[in-house]
Formats: sequence, structure tokens, C-alpha cells
Amino acid sequence: MIAQRNPTTVSRLMLTSPPIYKDMVTAIAQKELERNYNFLKSPIFGNAAFSVLESRQIIKFFSDTFLFASKCDDDWLDETENEISIEARPPIQAFNAGLLQNRSFKQELKNLPQKTMIVEGNGDKRSKDRLQYGVEMRTCTLRTIDGLNVLPWENPKQVIDMIKELNN
Repeated sequence: MIAQRNPTTVSRLMLTSPPIYKDMVTAIAQKELERNYNFLKSPIFGNAAFSVLESRQIIKFFSDTFLFASKCDDDWLDETENEISIEARPPIQAFNAGLLQNRSFKQELKNLPQKTMIVEGNGDKRSKDRLQYGVEMRTCTLRTIDGLNVLPWENPKQVIDMIKELNN
């Protein structure tokens, strides 16, 4: 983790709606990662999947179901559509394939010297699965604000308040 390797550059850390702790400390098998990534990179299956996933209706359904406590707004959908491109796919493919879970981050999290704040939305059902961050990390606080998953978009004022709290 960049923060763990650069404590003088990164003096504090805020994670909004991070993965649950277990996902951060449990690596996915290499074979599974390769299968997932190869599917998403496939000129046939990957392109077919993205052509469906990049439609406004599917983006709205996914956003309303998994990202927002209430319905997403048209600005969110417009911004998302504006960013759709072949060049934008590789990081999405890597994330959805699970490549960020190619190893455990347990030691980095345990030894992170920075003051850390985990901020999650009160509509997020994964709350109890993030409690371990507060147990395992040196100086970690857990905060809950109104929203679900894309907190800086849903609730910028409370996110700014949390940043101010972290800096005090």
C-alpha cells in the first residue's frame, strides 16, 4: 500500500466504503483471477458483457441497487456515460476480476502508522464486516454517515466534515 510505504507523504488516510476487512486480508487464487480477467478481456465475451454493462439502464439499475441509498441522479448517469470508452475498461476489468485481491494486505493494514478513518454509509449492510479494521489496525476509527456506497457523491458535506475531523 502506498500509504504504508510513504508515511511522511501520506500522514492520514480516509477510506470511504472500503471492501470488507476479510476481502482485504484474503487472497483470491491465481487461477480464479486469471479466469475472471481473461473472461473480461475476451474480445467476444468481454465485449458482449461491457456492451450490456455500459448501457444507461444497467448503470442506473446497478447504481440504484448497490451504490446509492436512494436513486442515483441524472448528473451521476451523465458523468458515467461521458467516461465510457475502450480506454477506460482495463482498470474496470482488473477490479472486477479481483486483481486487487491477488494477495493479503493484512501486514500492511496491521502496521499502518497513519491515523486512519473508515467512513461508511448507514445504508451499507456490510458494516459489521468492517469492524475488524478497528480491531486490527493501530489507529483506526470507524464512522457512519448518511448514504450507501459512493459517499463523496451522495453526501459531500458529511464527507468534508469527516475529513476535517480526521485532520484535527
